[in-house]
Amino acid sequence: MTIILDAYAVPEKGRVELKVERSFDINVMAEEARRQVNRWLHNEVSLLMRALAPTLVIGEKVVWRVPASLGLPHLGQVGTVGAVEVDVKTGAMTNTPACKAELARNAEALAARLPAYQPRTD
Repeated sequence: MTIILDAYAVPEKGRVELKVERSFDINVMAEEARRQVNRWLHNEVSLLMRALAPTLVIGEKVVWRVPASLGLPHLGQVGTVGAVEVDVKTGAMTNTPACKAELARNAEALAARLPAYQPRTD
């Protein structure tokens, strides 16, 4: 599991001393968050997207950051188009209309940079 400490200022060079003392309850497991986001992606955004392995992000709120990946039948998984966050305590997602629009916009931009579909000729 990867953990990201969000909003900590770290100098570019020199000694860094970081002390983190934070307690929180994880009521939603990483795999549950991934499945929850996956269902939302398939039902609300696109069947061509899937949720990848989440990262635990500790900031003002503690969330699972779940990357969304675009996959195309003729190319497979082609890239990450954004992320959805899931609160580790409540399971609430950042699945707002703005998040949905951003994922769709990023997927369209990524797909536009890919080679055109070439049907098999054999």
